[in-house]
Amino acid sequence: MAGPRVVIIGAGVVGAALADEISARGWTEVIVVDQGPLPATGGSSSHAPGLVFQTNSSKTMTELARYTVEKFCSLDVDGKPCFLQVGGLEVATTPERLTELHRRHGWITAWGIESRLLSAEECVEKHPLVDRDKILGGLLVPTDGLAKAVLAVEAQIRRATERGVRFLARHEVLDVLKADGGVTGVLTDQGEIAADIVVCCAGIWGPKIARMVGMNLPLTPLAHQLAWTGPVPALVGQTEEAVRPILRHQDADLYYRDRFDTLGIGYYGHRPMPITADDI
Repeated sequence: MAGPRVVIIGAGVVGAALADEISARGWTEVIVVDQGPLPATGGSSSHAPGLVFQTNSSKTMTELARYTVEKFCSLDVDGKPCFLQVGGLEVATTPERLTELHRRHGWITAWGIESRLLSAEECVEKHPLVDRDKILGGLLVPTDGLAKAVLAVEAQIRRATERGVRFLARHEVLDVLKADGGVTGVLTDQGEIAADIVVCCAGIWGPKIARMVGMNLPLTPLAHQLAWTGPVPALVGQTEEAVRPILRHQDADLYYRDRFDTLGIGYYGHRPMPITADDI
């Protein structure tokens, strides 16, 4: 079957995945439009540090993350992997956080994903940059890791394209066309595209797209503090992009990831910095 005519707005990691998934199910009358170039469109997928943790109190969210991990592990672009499965390590610096890690271990075990509670010494063995005197223990999920988002987008674009999906770069959506209570297509700066179904996968620009059909999307883009260090002496000589587990220190709102001989450090403890979609 060809399926209905579908226009997907946004060719980032969500839009590319949707095009791949529905085309695999036989829907090939699909066009994906994005205002940026492909595969690095310029949105969140082009800049995100790529951390994928599967532990969640929701079984549905855990299963979605597990599916993502399994899928990305199966993808590559000309031999370059789309996922670096280095594992994920959460550490506790307080008794309360250690109790929470035991609870999280229960969730993920119930949802069928391997995990292990570690002593402080075992945490240091897994991630030698951790200070033994600062932590009480940790939770390790070996199948967590780093998504190479732009590569994953490219791999899924290639698969969907082979099935007949069209991807149109540098097509800015100006309006969603409507008639008789339904959508009829989209208007881009390069012309109109007819559609029976329009899907918003615009990410941080989602509220702007939603307004085109009179909807209020309850999503607020927020600026986020992410820094890449210079060379770290303890990592000098590291030739692989990532060898240590991605590290979360939730008591301080911090996460860390390898990038060869440097580290990426993200921090959520700063003041909220909301941004309107129209200003991005």
